[in-house]
Amino acid sequence: MAMWTAMERDCPDVRVFTYRMLGSLLESERVVDRAFSFATSQLETNNARDVRTLLYRIITNISLDMLLTQSPRTLPSLSYPPADPFKQPAAFESTSVWLEPFPDELSVETPWESTSHYEARETNSLPFIAALQSVPPQERAIIVLCDTMCWREDQVADVLRINHSDVNGMLGHARSVMAQCYRSELGKKEPPAASNATALSMKYLFPWETANLDSLMSRLTDGVTLQVPPCPSWYKGSAAVRQYLASYAFGSGSPGRWRLLPRRANGQLAFGMYERDDLGLEYVAHSIQVLTFEEDLVSEIISFANRSLFPAFRLRSKVIAQGRMATGDDQE
Repeated sequence: MAMWTAMERDCPDVRVFTYRMLGSLLESERVVDRAFSFATSQLETNNARDVRTLLYRIITNISLDMLLTQSPRTLPSLSYPPADPFKQPAAFESTSVWLEPFPDELSVETPWESTSHYEARETNSLPFIAALQSVPPQERAIIVLCDTMCWREDQVADVLRINHSDVNGMLGHARSVMAQCYRSELGKKEPPAASNATALSMKYLFPWETANLDSLMSRLTDGVTLQVPPCPSWYKGSAAVRQYLASYAFGSGSPGRWRLLPRRANGQLAFGMYERDDLGLEYVAHSIQVLTFEEDLVSEIISFANRSLFPAFRLRSKVIAQGRMATGDDQE
């Protein structure tokens, strides 16, 4: 365990690197844990000196093996046309199809150079992560290391055990793919300023918790989009989003159905969303919502309905309803 702690201290950005490779928070956690375990045994038997190179080589190899057998992760809006809100939403698809959010708490600041191809914050944005999944896996590793983490090409060649000239050639192709599929203006959207973030979070949260759909819609742009993976159906424009919310999220019209706990993900404001159980005693984990703002209004909502994400955001699977006496297991 002490050796794992030392590796995490020396290589704090391995989780972000793995997430960028796989597009999955949960898979990246498993890969990093597996890599730490394997690297520890390698260090004990071979007394390896370059821990960083060893760890990234192991993680890259595991990730590349996984990517050989799975399709690139994506978002509904990148795969399907907008859905008709008056029709039944499509059946859920496997969670392995979709991108997952990444907690800002797990992100680390990488020493940045003026020659970097991308701004520091945008490299964890969902549009950027989605575009990366279009790059062939080995080239993806190269562009992530070179253009988001500022590694030298000779260092990357050492990790991948290929020639420097091969790194240079694949990096050029990877940049070409990114130029075709990545809209940088989406990845560079700034969240609300820190001085205004809490107030805007509360203005968004309160309508959900009081079941006030009119108030919620006043907080959204006219062109707002709503995505709800693992459902492939998504909705564009305030009229479509309103109809969907009225039919499902606000269908009962009862205040207190939802509870939201503020978080941050992929450089944006986010919420852990809970739904009250049938007895009204507890709120049960439902989804992680990630918001994108245009000034003071929400322009995009992506609601990831995957309860397995909650622990990484330091959220419990259940929280108690107000007015119920807490037990030892009840905490936010």
